[in-house]
Amino acid sequence: MVKKRKKGDDEAEEAETPAAKGSVNTSKPSALKMMRPRKSGRSETLSVALPASIVENAQGGELKALLVGQMARALTIYGVDEVVIFEDRSDAPSSDEDGISNGMAFFARNLQYLETPQYLRKQLVPVHKDLKWVGLLAPLDAPHHLRKHEHLPYREGVVLQKGWPAPTEDEKGCWVNCGLPEPVWLRGKEIASDVRVTVRLEDAEAASTTSGSLRGRGRGRGGRGRGSGEVQRGVAVEPSEPRTKSGLYWGFQTRLAKSLKAVFEECPFERYDLTIGTSERGEILGLGRLPKFQHLLVAFGGLGGFEEDWAFHKRGLELLIRTTG
Repeated sequence: MVKKRKKGDDEAEEAETPAAKGSVNTSKPSALKMMRPRKSGRSETLSVALPASIVENAQGGELKALLVGQMARALTIYGVDEVVIFEDRSDAPSSDEDGISNGMAFFARNLQYLETPQYLRKQLVPVHKDLKWVGLLAPLDAPHHLRKHEHLPYREGVVLQKGWPAPTEDEKGCWVNCGLPEPVWLRGKEIASDVRVTVRLEDAEAASTTSGSLRGRGRGRGGRGRGSGEVQRGVAVEPSEPRTKSGLYWGFQTRLAKSLKAVFEECPFERYDLTIGTSERGEILGLGRLPKFQHLLVAFGGLGGFEEDWAFHKRGLELLIRTTG
């Protein structure tokens, strides 16, 4: 016999839910911390090292693409700033076209495609057989994947072909496609065409104060309320500026490493001051036990576990640690 639930029981259960206790509801992207700019910015970074052999475990190109898409979505949700793909198998089939293993080439090409804003892909990403199944993948919907009506202090863009006249005579600069109805004039620098740039718009201060949320709807065409005769201007900045100055999550950089040793040796920062290797045979480490860090690296192992990758590269790593330590 099924016991009938009383209305009071349902109300008591709702009162005990995490949302009722004041915790953040992460069912909506706007609730995530990466969607909220901070006045102090963010200097710390999170890097993840992944073995190239992960995709080889999937049967067929379609399943491999879906696997990469799921990982890219997870990397975005958790605000990973750098993804390092390293070779963990010496017997992996090599690609004559790219000079790396087939698995690494497929992995990196699909990751970079997904991280690139939709309005830049046609100009930046060439057609390739590895991208045959990208139409099946869910979009990342990262903060830097802005739509035309969305307004932020920064935008990703690509320099257009030469030949467009400058807004004023003898003005130095170039035109950039930033996903707006009209190109943006990048003043002060002449950059080669087909180069991706991070652009800070000149009305950035107004954009950051119009709404408390990260993405705000603007006014008028392109979300800016500008007259039809006005030209949107901006300046090129470092790709890390949205993070360091506004605390925004601005996608991830993809780096390729020929070995686990190269993950540390070719670090783009001074060093990773905290490194964590994951394993089913490792120690359970809660977030409360993590020391303070500036650059955190979380490394994952392949099919044989992280211990197998560590043993394969241990000798080179020990030499590196003695040299830099």
